[in-house]
Amino acid sequence: MNFYVLIKSSWRSLSSSKTRSLLTTLGVIIGVATVITMVSIVDGINKYVYSTLSVLGTKSVYIQKYKWLITGRRRREFRKWARYPDFTLQDVEFIRSLTFIKDATAYQNVLPSIPVHYRDKYTDASLVGSDYAGYRVLNEDLEEGRWFTYTDVKEHRRVCIIGYEVKDVLFGKAHPIGRTVRIGRHSYLVIGVLKKKGATFGNSGDNVVYIPITTTKMYARTWRSALWGSLSIAAVFQDDVPLNKGIELLRMALRKRRHLSFDQEDNFFINTQEQIVSTYKKITGGIYIAMIAIASLALLVGGIGIMNIMLVSVTERTREIGIRMAVGARRRDILLQFLVESNILTLTGGVIGVIVGFLLAALISLLTPLKSSVSLWSVLVGVVFSMLVGIFFGMYPANKASKLDPVEALRYE
Repeated sequence: MNFYVLIKSSWRSLSSSKTRSLLTTLGVIIGVATVITMVSIVDGINKYVYSTLSVLGTKSVYIQKYKWLITGRRRREFRKWARYPDFTLQDVEFIRSLTFIKDATAYQNVLPSIPVHYRDKYTDASLVGSDYAGYRVLNEDLEEGRWFTYTDVKEHRRVCIIGYEVKDVLFGKAHPIGRTVRIGRHSYLVIGVLKKKGATFGNSGDNVVYIPITTTKMYARTWRSALWGSLSIAAVFQDDVPLNKGIELLRMALRKRRHLSFDQEDNFFINTQEQIVSTYKKITGGIYIAMIAIASLALLVGGIGIMNIMLVSVTERTREIGIRMAVGARRRDILLQFLVESNILTLTGGVIGVIVGFLLAALISLLTPLKSSVSLWSVLVGVVFSMLVGIFFGMYPANKASKLDPVEALRYE
């Protein structure tokens, strides 16, 4: 039998009961739509996370007394880490002196929120301390003005660099450089404005004020509390030093500096963006598994529905099958016809599922902060799996139809 004629005949047969055919494919539509929607959302989040982390630099490391934790905080471990010795500015100079280090800077998250005033206007901003190398290592770009100099840091000068959002609230379109703002109870001269960065993981990167690292201690006394974060060090390895090798060299240098014996564990952490990526992959891996389970269940239900409707179709068309065999149709022609019909059903469901998945992903992107990114491989996977469902669940009804006895089939009423 001509394959084109076979497809045309199968389509005509399914079109004769459109409602039944559409309802039969619902399971496949739901399964494929789930795959497309979930994959597009996760891919969109992945691109956002990787683009955000790329700003940190692939060879940047962060030397701190605490380990980065994303999936939860373990109180016992934090109490243990809190007893580790703090890093000092002398440690920063030591790290800068290492031959495999390209650059290093000290920074400190002083307070998560502090009032910043200019005349009758004010806003709350996070307060961060940094030294003269901060803009190079922390990838901070200036819209206007300058960064701290070595003299600013050494002489504890009260100068500051404000984020774009702080500048917008306090000064509007006015020129902020050379103006004096009050941060908490202290006055600072504005020497720079950061370029607009937007939000990172839900936190605004523009609502920040930088001050010299040497002037941060006064805020512990001012607010009568411990600083929000202890001093941290960001470092970048030389271009010819691989990340893993650089981390190990740095770890050994710090152990030696802190006089740790071979049987003592590290009392510091070298954090990298790879830790965030690794943890994030574990989280999204769980989402993918859940997505596959939901989609598989929907496809299973859809496949059973298709097998059921094809068995009904075989029973309803028993006399037709007998007539076809009587005029020369071979068993494989009957088998192929019913397999094509089941595949047309599932393929139609797969295409509709892809369209529904596209629409759902676009709707979620429109109504929520989550940005979808539909990939070609997810579409191909959805369509291919729908075809495999058609072959697998259509095989039994097709085989049953091909094995009917022509004489008995002609007698069937």
